[in-house]
Amino acid sequence: MPELPEVETVVRGVQFLRGKRVRSVGVRKPKLVSVGPQTLSPTRVHTNAQVRTFQRTLVGRTIRTITRRAKLIVFQFDKGWWLLVHLKMAGQVLVQRRSKRQLLVRLFNTATAPLEAMPSKHTHITVTFTDGTKLFYNDTRLFGTWRLVHSRDIANVKDLQGYGPEPLARTFTWRALQSALQRRPKQKLKQALTDQTLLAGVGNIYADETLFAAKLRPTRTVRSLKPSDWQRLYQSLQRVLRHAILAHGSSVGEFIRPNGLVGTFGGYHKVYSRSGKPCVVCGKPIERTVLCGRGTHFCSTCQK
Repeated sequence: MPELPEVETVVRGVQFLRGKRVRSVGVRKPKLVSVGPQTLSPTRVHTNAQVRTFQRTLVGRTIRTITRRAKLIVFQFDKGWWLLVHLKMAGQVLVQRRSKRQLLVRLFNTATAPLEAMPSKHTHITVTFTDGTKLFYNDTRLFGTWRLVHSRDIANVKDLQGYGPEPLARTFTWRALQSALQRRPKQKLKQALTDQTLLAGVGNIYADETLFAAKLRPTRTVRSLKPSDWQRLYQSLQRVLRHAILAHGSSVGEFIRPNGLVGTFGGYHKVYSRSGKPCVVCGKPIERTVLCGRGTHFCSTCQK
């Protein structure tokens, strides 16, 4: 699932859409879209009437701001409407600028994947703006969500509630990290870092990379950390996330940038998905274990 750096990459890559007005909205998979603050059902069986409401509400609206909350992309339109986009496992946001006749991208991150013209068979939502710019949403697994909510109901949207602090916020310090994670003193560090109620946006990749950089084993408990450990963990988290954003995220799975290019942070991974390969510091093979159902990678020599 795309994590904070990948979602931030998308948000930064679509900033030029601010001020653009929606001309039309095409929806091929009704289950992806919803209108209103209510919790989505597991089956997400949506009617064509709801799709028409979604389309009718968006057409004519102008994008005012595009931001991120945890792993959510937040579009704010005029007239008080918000669009919350969650990529889930395989969602892709691609933009074809008005000056380009056709957008060709590799939807899968393999060397043999063919270039495909947008829209493809995996394109389930298309937003066309009045200047000719187009936004395509691809999703091979159909887990993503596009939720349209009015500002008067935004406080009731569970998708925006219950998150911990943003790790890159200006007010976020090592003591804020300590305070957040110490709410679960018995949790393993890997579990605590990826608990969205404690910390927003961090998942498997960046928890593994952060703990390696901090020289802390993922199986350590939160309460076992000393003040020096907390400061090192905070500095490592900041450094890893910022580096990943500069590298446009990690293109593992099916993540690609809005311009169709891949993120390059995967080339900087020290432990994630490197089980059996030599540690870049000590040379010992990277180990893999499973914590709370998540594959976890670490070096048993460098991380204590």
